[in-house]
Amino acid sequence: MGRNGASIIGGGRAPVKPVTRRIYKHLCGLALLAGAATLAAATARAGPWVQARGGYFAKFNASYLYTRTEFDAHGNEVPLLHSNPLVRDAAYREVVLASYIEYGVRERVTVLGSLPFKIATSARTEISRDANVERKVDVTNGGWSDLFLGVRYALVRGSRPVAIEAGAKLPLGYASMPDNGGPALGTGKPDAEAALLAGFGAAHVYGSVRAAYRVMGGSLDDLAGFSAELGGSHRRLFAQAVLEGWYTMGDVVPLDVSSTMMVANQDLLKLIATAGMKTGTHTAVALEVYHVLDGRNAPTGTTVAAAIAFNTP
Repeated sequence: MGRNGASIIGGGRAPVKPVTRRIYKHLCGLALLAGAATLAAATARAGPWVQARGGYFAKFNASYLYTRTEFDAHGNEVPLLHSNPLVRDAAYREVVLASYIEYGVRERVTVLGSLPFKIATSARTEISRDANVERKVDVTNGGWSDLFLGVRYALVRGSRPVAIEAGAKLPLGYASMPDNGGPALGTGKPDAEAALLAGFGAAHVYGSVRAAYRVMGGSLDDLAGFSAELGGSHRRLFAQAVLEGWYTMGDVVPLDVSSTMMVANQDLLKLIATAGMKTGTHTAVALEVYHVLDGRNAPTGTTVAAAIAFNTP
């Protein structure tokens, strides 16, 4: 079986028709908040703290996601691509190599950015309308996804910091609807985001909260988001837990394959757990797990990642 799903199961019977836009548009819709998970995997979860002038933080990680289910518009966990009667046994696989960098340009101002390279695969069995013919399809698309650029400004510094943050997500030229019927690497639309952050730090324990608003490009309604994190360290070891949610400001309707809709509004709630170790005065390694707790029109599953980080000594 080739990557384009050219092989046919069923002997000499006529092959099924090529995959249509309606069959794989669902995969494009799932790219919206799957992409948000990618961004979370790249970031440092730095909260309201800013870098000192000339200070830096850089993080590089590799993550993996495999899922066969999704949350539908009512929040029920269902098989992937369940709304398409001509598709069964669907699965989605994603590998992401991501980088995240912060740099302190002034005492209160830190610029930040992330850049993920994504390899996404859709596997499924397609069934023809006019004959009892099936074919296995396994299609992969890879490339640079969305560049994120932002700035964080410290309103209050010290052990009780407060900061504001603004940024934009910029698609890097990938096809929002690939011709090969595979998954898109993102929504293909630019987004803008603003957030208010507050935190605390005491001895070896810290925490923060974040409230954000994301202006979505294209026809999607905007998103409101929140996160709450708690972390701590002991000698060279550290751990962190983050609860993060994004909720649409519009109605959530099904990703119906009979419509012309390419993407739909989504909700997503996920838990992010990190455990790591400092390997030097300015280096660390970590293992990360991102688990989707709940959602609507969103992929289920657990993403696992390994990361290495560098910071100002």
